[in-house]
Amino acid sequence: MTNDKISVLHFPVLDSTNRFALEIKDFSHLTTVVADSQTAGRGRMGRSFYSPKETGIYFSLLLHPEFSAEKSLFLTVMAAVSVTEAVIKYNKNDVKIKWVNDIYIDGKKVCGILTEGSINSEKMLDYAVVGIGINVITPEGGFPEDIKNIATAIFPGKADDNINEKIVAEVINRFFDMYNGNDTDFVDRYKKYSYLTGKEINIISGEITRAATVLGITDDCHLLVKNENGEIEEISSGDVSVRLK
Repeated sequence: MTNDKISVLHFPVLDSTNRFALEIKDFSHLTTVVADSQTAGRGRMGRSFYSPKETGIYFSLLLHPEFSAEKSLFLTVMAAVSVTEAVIKYNKNDVKIKWVNDIYIDGKKVCGILTEGSINSEKMLDYAVVGIGINVITPEGGFPEDIKNIATAIFPGKADDNINEKIVAEVINRFFDMYNGNDTDFVDRYKKYSYLTGKEINIISGEITRAATVLGITDDCHLLVKNENGEIEEISSGDVSVRLK
């Protein structure tokens, strides 16, 4: 656990914890924005994230990382490993990371992570915001029609008292152990938890879709694949979307 003081801003509802965090002009390092629900939760590539009250955890970590923009992927990696291991602590089912930023239980999405930030002229991060949304219990009546076949929750029904607070604390503790350099083997664990390794996928970039087989995760946390021509290549996150075939 970091020795730095973490400031927590808690709200009953926000449109997006990431948007709120990004609009704070002068925030202290390690500020965490938490909302009980979001009206416009955000995911990668402009997607929305379903964020109803009383069923999930929605929070954003505000950081001033002292590293280059190209290393920003490691913030997502740290968050993904932190959430995965927090979920494993409270739920012993099969928990995996779908590269680059989704957490899966038994083949369905339980968490999404969105990292955003600002880059200065020296290509260093001025600040970064790591947004995390976790489905803790299944909403009454189930998930909406458009996601009911791909979304799941840590618990199908009721959970222990204060479970949200326990999970947030677990994620934050694990994340800052990695962030501060106290936990250094998180990349190996990210590889171990890979959901896509060995699977056939479609790589989608704009209007172009191509097939590949996932070989694993590199030390830079890129996706290592074999394409249709038998060539080995690395896929970085960027504007690429990956879907199982």
